[in-house]
Amino acid sequence: MQRVVVTGGSGFVGASLVRRLLSMDWQVGLLLRPGFATWRVPDRQKRLSTHVVDLTDASSVETLLRRLRPRYVFHLAAHGAYSWQTDAARIANTNLEATRTLALASLNANVEAFVHTGSSLEYGRKRHAPSEDEPTEPEGAYAISKAAATAFCRDLARQSGVRMPTLRLYSVYGPWEEPRRLVPSLYLHAMAGKWPPLANPDTARDFVWIEDVIDALILVATRPLADPGAIFNIGTGRQTTLGEIVELVGKTTGCEAEPHWQSMPDRDWDTDIWRAETRHAATELGWIAQTTLRTGLYQTVEWLREDHDRLDFYRASVDLTSPPPTSSA
Repeated sequence: MQRVVVTGGSGFVGASLVRRLLSMDWQVGLLLRPGFATWRVPDRQKRLSTHVVDLTDASSVETLLRRLRPRYVFHLAAHGAYSWQTDAARIANTNLEATRTLALASLNANVEAFVHTGSSLEYGRKRHAPSEDEPTEPEGAYAISKAAATAFCRDLARQSGVRMPTLRLYSVYGPWEEPRRLVPSLYLHAMAGKWPPLANPDTARDFVWIEDVIDALILVATRPLADPGAIFNIGTGRQTTLGEIVELVGKTTGCEAEPHWQSMPDRDWDTDIWRAETRHAATELGWIAQTTLRTGLYQTVEWLREDHDRLDFYRASVDLTSPPPTSSA
């Protein structure tokens, strides 16, 4: 039985990883922050243990890892990825200081691999699909902290020889995503026969299905790497505009409402070019995203619909009572 530790397991990607690992009969130690959200965390699982800990407390983290004796550590805890998470001090503390503390504790616990999750935002604004060896130009507290954490892991891996790869994730979507994020919000509104406020229809993202991302996480943990501090872009290599995804959601739900474009202001990071360069992941890991956006969106809405309590929870998390926008730019 493989022993692993996962941080960020109450979040979207982390909870999905935990479910996959449990289905593989792995023993999972889940490190959770005080006051964590409980709704995604599996309960009554004999191979799952949960531990509330401050990831910046070096002594507590090191003691815990020595007791759990993991072979691999998957570090997915993060703060600042959502537009409403704006506390710069907490962003730096969670994304950089906690990463430093956990990575050093993992070395002392003799793990085989420490997998760090980064972000495509580390690259900053590019007019092309950036490769992993390009200089980063992050903008804003979240992107800067993630880029710094990636640099720390890369340097520590090369000094120690222990595998500490970083997966730079693009726009992950699928079951268990935060209800207020784009894909679930679109579906919840469309099922109610309307659309939420929308930005520029040319805004682009590289949407990658959650289970494809989980495949990449497990691959990078378990495979030998030529560079112990390797970085991998995890996306499809294909971008989709906001206009295109609204059209797809409309077709899968039968929503015939008229979208009101630019009824929501553009965000600072919005751009019309955003896609992953994935050749390194394909060559080194043998990983290529397998799920088309159309298939992933269909599976997402089916997942929402299959459990009435879950659908009610998602609906209650999003404001569906306000009238649709009445004007567009």
